[in-house]
Amino acid sequence: MGDDPPLMRFSEEIRWLIQRGTRFGGTGVVRRLKVEEIGANIGMSEVAACERFLALQGSLWDVYNGSMALSMTGSAETNRLEPARRWAAIKDIIVLGL
Repeated sequence: MGDDPPLMRFSEEIRWLIQRGTRFGGTGVVRRLKVEEIGANIGMSEVAACERFLALQGSLWDVYNGSMALSMTGSAETNRLEPARRWAAIKDIIVLGL
């Protein structure tokens, strides 16, 4: 059996990242730099990794409080980045379908 296709592997790595940070069924934090690192490890650009991560909201993960606006953190630096990368972290995150 060969390696999983890159997008499947990315999703699995993201699920594992969130699960590690949400012990005992609580919520966690996902940092953009970690998402970009996971993407780079499978050959994705920073933008592609962030776009894919955000596209997984509602199917793989979501924010517990229901509001991405309240859950995203940013900085002056993030405001200068591409739209998909304009966040530093997302807090209050949960894995769906466990």
